[in-house]
Amino acid sequence: MKIINFSKRFLDDIAEIERQSFVNPWTKEMLLDSAKNAAVKFKVLIENKTVAGYYIISTSADETEVLDIAIDPKFRKRSFGQAMLADIKKESNNKKSRVIFLEVRQNNNAAINLYKSFGFKEIGVRKKYYKNEDALVLKLINHKESAL
Repeated sequence: MKIINFSKRFLDDIAEIERQSFVNPWTKEMLLDSAKNAAVKFKVLIENKTVAGYYIISTSADETEVLDIAIDPKFRKRSFGQAMLADIKKESNNKKSRVIFLEVRQNNNAAINLYKSFGFKEIGVRKKYYKNEDALVLKLINHKESAL
Protein backbone atom coordinates (compact mmCIF):
# COMPACT_ATOMS: atom_id res chain seq x y z
CA MET A 1 0.00 0.00 0.00
CA LYS A 2 1.17 3.51 -0.78
CA ILE A 3 -0.45 6.92 -0.64
CA ILE A 4 0.58 9.27 -3.43
CA ASN A 5 -0.49 12.59 -4.90
CA PHE A 6 -3.44 12.65 -7.27
CA SER A 7 -2.79 12.26 -10.96
CA LYS A 8 -5.36 12.58 -13.72
CA ARG A 9 -4.65 8.97 -14.71
CA PHE A 10 -6.52 7.91 -11.54
CA LEU A 11 -9.63 9.97 -12.31
CA ASP A 12 -11.83 7.22 -13.79
CA ASP A 13 -11.12 4.85 -10.90
CA ILE A 14 -11.74 7.58 -8.32
CA ALA A 15 -15.00 8.59 -10.00
CA GLU A 16 -16.16 4.96 -9.90
CA ILE A 17 -15.32 4.64 -6.18
CA GLU A 18 -17.15 7.93 -5.62
CA ARG A 19 -20.25 6.55 -7.40
CA GLN A 20 -20.14 3.34 -5.35
CA SER A 21 -19.65 5.18 -2.07
CA PHE A 22 -22.03 8.15 -2.10
CA VAL A 23 -25.66 8.92 -2.89
CA ASN A 24 -24.60 12.27 -4.38
CA PRO A 25 -21.12 11.59 -5.78
CA TRP A 26 -18.75 14.28 -6.92
CA THR A 27 -18.45 14.56 -10.69
CA LYS A 28 -15.17 14.16 -12.53
CA GLU A 29 -15.20 17.93 -13.06
CA MET A 30 -15.57 18.56 -9.33
CA LEU A 31 -12.70 16.17 -8.60
CA LEU A 32 -10.47 17.87 -11.19
CA ASP A 33 -11.36 21.33 -9.88
CA SER A 34 -10.31 20.21 -6.40
CA ALA A 35 -7.01 18.93 -7.74
CA LYS A 36 -6.30 22.35 -9.26
CA ASN A 37 -6.98 24.25 -6.02
CA ALA A 38 -3.75 25.31 -4.29
CA ALA A 39 -5.38 25.04 -0.82
CA VAL A 40 -6.31 21.40 -1.46
CA LYS A 41 -4.34 18.21 -0.99
CA PHE A 42 -5.69 15.33 -3.08
CA LYS A 43 -4.10 11.95 -2.44
CA VAL A 44 -4.70 8.43 -3.68
CA LEU A 45 -4.18 5.12 -1.90
CA ILE A 46 -2.74 2.46 -4.19
CA GLU A 47 -2.79 -1.25 -3.40
CA ASN A 48 -1.24 -3.69 -5.88
CA LYS A 49 -1.29 -1.05 -8.65
CA THR A 50 -5.02 -0.48 -8.06
CA VAL A 51 -6.74 2.64 -6.73
CA ALA A 52 -8.14 1.50 -3.39
CA GLY A 53 -9.13 4.89 -1.98
CA TYR A 54 -8.52 8.61 -1.93
CA TYR A 55 -9.00 11.72 0.12
CA ILE A 56 -9.31 15.44 -0.48
CA ILE A 57 -8.52 17.93 2.28
CA SER A 58 -8.43 21.70 2.42
CA THR A 59 -6.31 23.66 4.86
CA SER A 60 -6.98 27.29 5.61
CA ALA A 61 -5.33 29.27 8.36
CA ASP A 62 -4.86 26.64 11.07
CA GLU A 63 -7.78 24.34 10.24
CA THR A 64 -8.02 21.33 7.96
CA GLU A 65 -11.31 20.07 6.55
CA VAL A 66 -11.78 16.63 5.05
CA LEU A 67 -13.79 17.40 1.92
CA ASP A 68 -14.02 13.87 0.53
CA ILE A 69 -12.70 10.47 1.57
CA ALA A 70 -13.57 6.99 0.32
CA ILE A 71 -12.30 3.45 0.11
CA ASP A 72 -13.31 1.14 -2.74
CA PRO A 73 -15.87 -1.32 -1.30
CA LYS A 74 -13.60 -4.22 -2.33
CA PHE A 75 -10.84 -2.83 -0.08
CA ARG A 76 -12.85 -1.91 3.02
CA LYS A 77 -12.12 -3.39 6.46
CA ARG A 78 -8.41 -3.71 5.68
CA SER A 79 -7.05 -0.71 7.68
CA PHE A 80 -6.80 1.50 4.58
CA GLY A 81 -9.10 4.08 6.18
CA GLN A 82 -6.78 4.29 9.18
CA ALA A 83 -3.79 4.68 6.85
CA MET A 84 -5.48 7.55 5.03
CA LEU A 85 -6.46 9.24 8.30
CA ALA A 86 -2.85 8.98 9.49
CA ASP A 87 -1.73 10.56 6.21
CA ILE A 88 -4.34 13.32 6.58
CA LYS A 89 -3.01 14.03 10.07
CA LYS A 90 0.56 14.16 8.71
CA GLU A 91 -0.44 16.54 5.90
CA SER A 92 -2.36 18.66 8.40
CA ASN A 93 0.67 18.80 10.70
CA ASN A 94 2.84 19.86 7.76
CA LYS A 95 0.51 22.84 7.28
CA LYS A 96 0.61 23.66 11.04
CA SER A 97 -3.11 22.97 11.29
CA ARG A 98 -4.47 22.75 14.85
CA VAL A 99 -7.67 20.86 14.11
CA ILE A 100 -9.22 18.60 11.51
CA PHE A 101 -12.96 18.73 10.81
CA LEU A 102 -15.22 16.48 8.79
CA GLU A 103 -18.88 15.70 8.24
CA VAL A 104 -20.23 12.18 8.08
CA ARG A 105 -23.71 10.81 7.45
CA GLN A 106 -25.43 10.27 10.77
CA ASN A 107 -26.18 6.62 9.86
CA ASN A 108 -22.70 5.73 8.52
CA ASN A 109 -21.73 3.73 11.60
CA ALA A 110 -18.65 2.12 10.04
CA ALA A 111 -17.14 5.50 9.18
CA ILE A 112 -18.16 7.05 12.51
CA ASN A 113 -16.54 4.19 14.42
CA LEU A 114 -13.36 4.55 12.35
CA TYR A 115 -13.18 8.31 12.96
CA LYS A 116 -13.86 7.97 16.67
CA SER A 117 -11.23 5.22 17.01
CA PHE A 118 -8.77 7.69 15.50
CA GLY A 119 -9.66 10.32 18.13
CA PHE A 120 -12.33 12.40 16.39
CA LYS A 121 -15.03 13.77 18.69
CA GLU A 122 -18.58 14.69 17.76
CA ILE A 123 -19.11 18.44 18.10
CA GLY A 124 -22.39 19.06 16.32
CA VAL A 125 -25.04 18.14 13.79
CA ARG A 126 -25.75 19.74 10.42
CA LYS A 127 -29.46 19.28 9.78
CA LYS A 128 -30.34 17.99 6.30
CA TYR A 129 -26.70 18.37 5.20
CA TYR A 130 -27.14 15.43 2.84
CA LYS A 131 -30.52 16.49 1.43
CA ASN A 132 -32.79 14.42 3.68
CA GLU A 133 -30.16 13.24 6.09
CA ASP A 134 -28.27 14.90 8.93
CA ALA A 135 -24.49 14.97 9.18
CA LEU A 136 -22.44 14.68 12.32
CA VAL A 137 -19.62 17.19 12.56
CA LEU A 138 -16.47 15.64 13.96
CA LYS A 139 -13.27 17.29 15.13
CA LEU A 140 -9.79 16.00 15.83
CA ILE A 141 -7.37 18.15 17.81
CA ASN A 142 -4.16 18.01 15.86
CA HIS A 143 -1.97 20.21 18.07
CA LYS A 144 -2.40 21.77 21.45
CA GLU A 145 -5.10 24.33 20.98
CA SER A 146 -6.54 27.08 23.07
CA ALA A 147 -10.16 26.94 24.19
CA LEU A 148 -12.08 26.01 21.04
